[in-house]
Amino acid sequence: MSPFFDPEGVLRVGGRLNFALLPYQAKHPALLPTKHPFTRLIVEHFHRKLLHGGGRQLLTAIREEFWPPRGRKLVQSVVRNCFRCIRLNPVPAQQQIGQLPAQRVIPSRPFSVTGIDYAGPLYLRPIHKRAAPAKAYLCLFVCFSTKAVHLELVGDLSTQAFLCSLRRFISRRGRPAHIHTDNGKNFEGAKNELAELFSRFQDQSQQNEIATFCSDEGITWHLTPPKAPHFGGLWEAAVKVAKKHLYRQLGSSRLSFEDMCTILMQIEAIMNSRPLLPMTEDPNDLAALTPAHFLIGSSLHALPDPDVRSIPTSRLQHHQQLQQHVQQFWTRWRQEYLQELQKDTRLWQRNEQIVPGRMVILVDEMQPTIRWPLARIESVLPGNDHLVRVVTLRTTRGIITRPITKICLLPSSSMVPNAEDGPASSGGA
Repeated sequence: MSPFFDPEGVLRVGGRLNFALLPYQAKHPALLPTKHPFTRLIVEHFHRKLLHGGGRQLLTAIREEFWPPRGRKLVQSVVRNCFRCIRLNPVPAQQQIGQLPAQRVIPSRPFSVTGIDYAGPLYLRPIHKRAAPAKAYLCLFVCFSTKAVHLELVGDLSTQAFLCSLRRFISRRGRPAHIHTDNGKNFEGAKNELAELFSRFQDQSQQNEIATFCSDEGITWHLTPPKAPHFGGLWEAAVKVAKKHLYRQLGSSRLSFEDMCTILMQIEAIMNSRPLLPMTEDPNDLAALTPAHFLIGSSLHALPDPDVRSIPTSRLQHHQQLQQHVQQFWTRWRQEYLQELQKDTRLWQRNEQIVPGRMVILVDEMQPTIRWPLARIESVLPGNDHLVRVVTLRTTRGIITRPITKICLLPSSSMVPNAEDGPASSGGA
């Protein structure tokens, strides 16, 4: 930079712009101390003068008069900690990716741990031509360990209709030990029909009815935190695939109740025949592992088995062969499928800044960002890995529970650099 002192004793940048058609202050801006609070005050002054302009515009305006070393990251620090800029462009909090639940990585009977979700409404062809279209809803059950799915068509949103679909599921797939569902409040912004259904789950009498049924069946019911659909990513992804097949097949046409049940069963077979793993380059690897292998021992779209009635074999040997096939499926599941689950590019760092007393912005998709309300973290709810992903918040309307993806952290006084440590959240230019 070739710094020099001007006649007034100000340390300025020498540079190579002596012959440029620029003002003297632009050719030789005053050199500012890197870690002095005065330097940060100048940057904040220009930031307000430019009506909270972006980092590149801010740095360009500053360098017409001053030259702060490590200026880019100092400017980024000021913009990142500006309260008004955060209010206009809040960034939801993130946390390090957690461990997969034990139910996802431990071999178990298919559907022993099940997730449930609803989709719809689906419009059916009425019995009488002049009648209004009938409504039905898709109830999806997904297995945690094998990703097998079970689809049921539900005629209405009553609790009895849901319990009937659950009874049909138990009769065909066996009794699950644990059932996971979205919290009913997740559907406040969804269709009124689904909001009505899950609001029933919040009603004490309906909860008692469902709890009585589950206790009689020996089922433990689990709810995800409110406003946290990503906690149920397994069944959300399955619903997305089922709806894609359904809408591509039907378009705008309307089927009868029986025809819709048939279509859903075919979609169920297709989803249960999807490979759990990508096919390898090995020419001997002809059969992809699918959820159907854990349900019936082969793909639902596989060719019929050859006639083996002429082969002399005892029932015990045949049973042992079937057991061997099942064990081979679980061996491939353990050696190949679990390794695929290990891969994840979202390697976020641990977020240790989510602590009680911290001020945050509460995400509200129904409002513009400038009107998102403020809240204070009342308490944190760490998971088994001691990382915080759910918090309770104190708002003007009371205490609520939200995942950290629905809050945006506001800068605290400890995050703003001072003269001793310099711009902690900034770096070199």
